[in-house]
Amino acid sequence: MYGYISGVGLKSLLLPQGRRGHVHLLHGAPNVVLGKTLRHALERYFAGIEVDFSDIPLDLEDGTPFRREVWLAARAIPWGQTISYAGLAQRMGRSAGAARAVGQALGANPIPIVIPCHRILGADGSLGGFSSGLSWKRELLHIEGYDQHGA
Repeated sequence: MYGYISGVGLKSLLLPQGRRGHVHLLHGAPNVVLGKTLRHALERYFAGIEVDFSDIPLDLEDGTPFRREVWLAARAIPWGQTISYAGLAQRMGRSAGAARAVGQALGANPIPIVIPCHRILGADGSLGGFSSGLSWKRELLHIEGYDQHGA
């Protein structure tokens, strides 16, 4: 897993194809503490321990205003809970018809896990898409105790 921390906050997190491994974070000297905090939180997350990433500052400056709005709305979805793309659009005060635009914004999410786009599903409970691949989405949901077949 690779991440980049800017002077503002976490800017990107890349989930590698294949199995998870060590967390490699690129950051400047002022962000050593944030790097250690994030690494520890991710280790706990992958151990199946509920983690709240809300204290991790983010650098979302590269996103459009709509994308940032979607990413922040997704960030508010708690551990182990899911919502549909249309439900997230409605939570943002938009019509359910904005579900496709919400999905596209989530597909451009630069910080998976911390912005938990894996928690957004199709209206019928299907996984939908995930920029790092559906195997990652399944694994992340499984870590959080979500059972797609029991839902």
